[in-house]
Amino acid sequence: MAGITLRDTGLRVHRWLGLAIGLVAIVLAISGAIVAASPMLERIANPARFRISGEQRQAASLYSDAAHRRLRPGERIAALSLEQGSSPVVVTLDRSSDRAQRLLFLDPPTGQVLASGWKDGGVIGAARRVHDGLFLSGLGRWIVGLGGIGLVLASLTGLWTQATRERPKASAKRPHHESRWAIMHRRVGLWSAIPVLALTATGLAVVPAPGMTTTPAAPPVTRAALSVDRVVASAHGWTHGTLRTIDWPTERSPDWILHFEGGEPSVVKVADDSAKALAAPAYAGPVMLSWVRRWHGGQGMPWIWWPLAALAGLLAAWVAATGLIAWGRRPKVRRARR
Repeated sequence: MAGITLRDTGLRVHRWLGLAIGLVAIVLAISGAIVAASPMLERIANPARFRISGEQRQAASLYSDAAHRRLRPGERIAALSLEQGSSPVVVTLDRSSDRAQRLLFLDPPTGQVLASGWKDGGVIGAARRVHDGLFLSGLGRWIVGLGGIGLVLASLTGLWTQATRERPKASAKRPHHESRWAIMHRRVGLWSAIPVLALTATGLAVVPAPGMTTTPAAPPVTRAALSVDRVVASAHGWTHGTLRTIDWPTERSPDWILHFEGGEPSVVKVADDSAKALAAPAYAGPVMLSWVRRWHGGQGMPWIWWPLAALAGLLAAWVAATGLIAWGRRPKVRRARR
């Protein structure tokens, strides 16, 4: 059509994309902000889990024995997390009947049970399930993936239209047809576009493929043949890294999987029958993908990442909401009758 510039086309694409994905973007942005701030929110919502008496870690058997004494009927130990710093030691318990998982939070110096709770329970767990798939499993992953692609395109077209926008003169007044909501949408969107783009792009890289079917993890064995200390000693013969997590043998794979940090190999597999240890690079995953997951999920990032990522999510929700409001309150233009 005559008179329509390339910028006008980009602006229309931006507006229609925002209208199509606006509600999904708000839901994903708010749930993502909650998940990003979960390390801080968990300390506020469940302070008992973090009332540790010290940061010194003991032998892994101390924690596994404490977990064995707290097992309920049908439960088995699935994993042990030895995060450093002011975090508690976390033991994951798997219930064989319905595969529900319960977490035990232990005091690192003493092994005393501080608290327990269901994995992905409460508001934070609900926000994580919403962010991953909108409670809709495979269909939800499709919606999340398409919403993420739309958000990336909307951010890029928004930046491009702002870059090609004609700047009014200093003495010129704001056009009367530009509402307050449109101004807030434009200004906040301009300053938050880069962090929102970074988080959205990394999220698209780590989201499971919508058509991909994942095999459910096998339940852990009822009782392993080796002691935890024997397994750790065998694995330390392969690496000098710091132990982070231990995955118990399962009914499908009778091998222990130990994850280390700060040393290579980062993953070691130990056979439960012979205590033979081998490097297991297949469990480590691509290095680039691990960095993308760290950037998006914040694992291993400095503490300042959490509030910044949460702020970026809230700003994205604000931009999407103000864009929808500005669209709804746009001036109605009637066609002139001939």
